[in-house]
Amino acid sequence: MTSRRTFIRVTGATLFSSLVPQLAIAAQRKLPRRRIPGTDESLPVVALGNSTAFREGDSDTARRLLETFFDHGGGYIDCSGDGAYLVASLARTLGKSEQAFLGSYFNGGRPGESLAAARRLLATRGRKTLDLMHTYPEDGVPNWDTFRKWKDDGLTRYIGLARHQARYYESMMQVMKTGTMDFLQVNLSPLETESEQRILPMARDKGVAVTINRPFINGRYFSIVKGRPLPAWAVEFDCTSWAQFSIKYILSHPAVNCVLTETANPEHVLDNLGGGMGRLPDEKTREKMRALVQSFS
Repeated sequence: MTSRRTFIRVTGATLFSSLVPQLAIAAQRKLPRRRIPGTDESLPVVALGNSTAFREGDSDTARRLLETFFDHGGGYIDCSGDGAYLVASLARTLGKSEQAFLGSYFNGGRPGESLAAARRLLATRGRKTLDLMHTYPEDGVPNWDTFRKWKDDGLTRYIGLARHQARYYESMMQVMKTGTMDFLQVNLSPLETESEQRILPMARDKGVAVTINRPFINGRYFSIVKGRPLPAWAVEFDCTSWAQFSIKYILSHPAVNCVLTETANPEHVLDNLGGGMGRLPDEKTREKMRALVQSFS
């Protein structure tokens, strides 16, 4: 598997230096936002996934990531375990607690433990209500009434399910049919397109906000595009890197609210944010993007 750091080193400094002007442009602009269905609230279109810096408790790196992210209009952060407390603490220290929208994970089958964790997170944030309590379908589906109660009780504003394997889509769709799911998190990229067939159209029809994981397939995407030049037509939708190529493909789907990008490198944060700015491809171009990347694999 090729990390983005290795990818940039292997493909040469010229490629990265060509990004510098674009990163400077991104640094001067704020991310566009998309409305959470059925509300007056919106989220920036590029989010931070559960970075290793969060998971490993690397507060210095996490702080640099969050400073870059918040300074350019970022908001949604997906975090689990002790990483959620680190993110909440840093957001508060940076004076960005209101800007931060935390998607944190809880276990409906262990309500006592989850309630204690939720109260600890609330105390760390200095808030009365969590943003998004979500879980995996194997826990959330049998315990969905618990999540609904937490929302009804005012513990959280939103509830949802998250997974990246297509084998879970059917059970997630069954919950969506109840009209009680606020957020759905699934995978999508030019190489993983199954969610586009059924689950994303249903989310749009049901008014469910969609966040996307695995835009780079945990780094495998960079192994596939390594050494290949961006197509000349990428300029038509303001794309300057392969990372932005995948992000823009994802964001051009009408059901998507935001894409989760996971990194421990502030430079990569800027590159990813650039994927949320400027023009997006139309449906015909999306088909061409998908065909191109799939021809590499």
